[in-house]
Amino acid sequence: MKTYKTSEEEENVNIIEDLLVPYQTYFESPTNRLSVIKGGLSSSSLYDLLEISGSTRFDIARKLDLTEPTLRKHLGANKGLSTSLSEHVLFLLELYDKGINTFGNVVEFKNWLPQHNIGIDAKPNDLLDSITGINMVMNELNRIDHGILA
Repeated sequence: MKTYKTSEEEENVNIIEDLLVPYQTYFESPTNRLSVIKGGLSSSSLYDLLEISGSTRFDIARKLDLTEPTLRKHLGANKGLSTSLSEHVLFLLELYDKGINTFGNVVEFKNWLPQHNIGIDAKPNDLLDSITGINMVMNELNRIDHGILA
């Protein structure tokens, strides 16, 4: 049975895609990515990540290896993030961008993340707490794009 999106769901999808637009130039090359990582993403990127992922602050803090109070402090600060935190946030944003591209919308990608995946022998969501894990999930998305499902 085909499900139809409500106008509210479509609006949320558009908002999420719009939130990713400013980061897409950083995804284009390692040089672009490195320059923004070294300069430090703004704390607003954490708000964008929360909105795009639909995750709770606790879940995002866990993925970023932070406590929830530390995440809250970063959210309240009006300064750049550290190099390592900037890198992790940027990789997560790029993963969501890739996932939306692969699955066609953020809802389908979010539904895929908590499911066990044979190709990586894990739930993709469980791997997002490290750059290596994010790269494994990104590689799996590339395999899906090319029709290699296992």
